[in-house]
Amino acid sequence: MQSVEVNLSTMQKHYIKEWRKKRGLTQGQLAERMESEPGEPLMSHVTVSNIERGVQSPTLEQLYAFAEALNVSVSMLVGNNPDMDGEVIDLLGKINDQNRPTILAMLKAAVGD
Repeated sequence: MQSVEVNLSTMQKHYIKEWRKKRGLTQGQLAERMESEPGEPLMSHVTVSNIERGVQSPTLEQLYAFAEALNVSVSMLVGNNPDMDGEVIDLLGKINDQNRPTILAMLKAAVGD
């Protein structure tokens, strides 16, 4: 599989470091969670560090691996700062389909919508 490099500088900032810290992981632990194939590491902690610091752009494969390892979607990884709204996002993910309409109505009422 050919890797495609994503230029996040033309998109938006990513929140890989913030999501990693929210999940309580070190760069090494995060790297260990990501494999290209079973038993084959996708990247080292050095690569994680380089991506977090903006020294290196993640490939599309790496971006999906980060999202899976951090239990978030790719769109959340690049669009949602967990320091600001991570708890809300985590809670929304736990809502079952039966309670969804009630909770949605409560949220709309809380924000005056």
